[in-house]
Amino acid sequence: MRERNLLFIFILFVLLTAGIFVHGIYRDQMDWRENAARYHCFYHVRVTGLSGREVEGTTVIMVPIPAPKEGKFFTPYPQKDIYFSQKLTHIVFDWNDKSGKTPYFENMTEKFDNKVLCNHWTSFIVESDKGYMLEFRTNDTRLEDIHCGVSLIGDYFDIFDPINNGSPMLFPVENLSNISSIPYGDYTKYTSYPTYDTYVYLSNNLKGGENVSFEIMLTTNNDPTEWPQKYVSKYKTILFANVNDTGYVKVSAILGQEVPIGNKSLSVLGSQYARDFYDNKASHVVK
Repeated sequence: MRERNLLFIFILFVLLTAGIFVHGIYRDQMDWRENAARYHCFYHVRVTGLSGREVEGTTVIMVPIPAPKEGKFFTPYPQKDIYFSQKLTHIVFDWNDKSGKTPYFENMTEKFDNKVLCNHWTSFIVESDKGYMLEFRTNDTRLEDIHCGVSLIGDYFDIFDPINNGSPMLFPVENLSNISSIPYGDYTKYTSYPTYDTYVYLSNNLKGGENVSFEIMLTTNNDPTEWPQKYVSKYKTILFANVNDTGYVKVSAILGQEVPIGNKSLSVLGSQYARDFYDNKASHVVK
């Protein structure tokens, strides 16, 4: 009887120990998963028609910045202490690359403000006459195009009605089109592409040159670890414009969803808006 009890205790100890390590490894996989497997957006800015231009003084380009239509920046996940099971797992397997905390994700200011994101252009978050925008600034007399991409982590994004529920778009946001939705499971999704007006800005020392082309895209997805496959989705907000002016220029932007991921019916890159830009070189400047 005593031997049986000892065997039971030994088996229980083995199972408990194995459970601790399994939990630690699982939590590591969750905490250190890729950005795309979180509430995530990828912000891509491409401004062409600048390379080779000779200018005097400071050149400033401003573009819309990722933010909800109200202009309030979203926050990343808070950094937290890891579980005891993870600490034990790291010690046993000598995983010294883990700091004792979950990953740290930079906020908008840390990502954008006073950073050299590409070439010699320095970026700043500015509160312009139109609201918050992302400014690129250089004192170079011979310019280069702007081309950069930035990943951003949020604590939550509503993929199904991002416009009305505080998810990021290309801000500033003016003159939103009418939005219609249809049921989708326990949620809704848009029936068409919402459009709106926003702004880009070019400093006066660019006056009189050739067109400057803006291709700005924001791709946003929800966390696939928190949602059933049916609801794992994303949406894309884009601004494509050919601009031959300076100062604040009003341009159109458009939003399209993939609900669920893989459903291309409202993919914004297949929209007439995108085809007009790529095929017909439409400016998308709002007169």
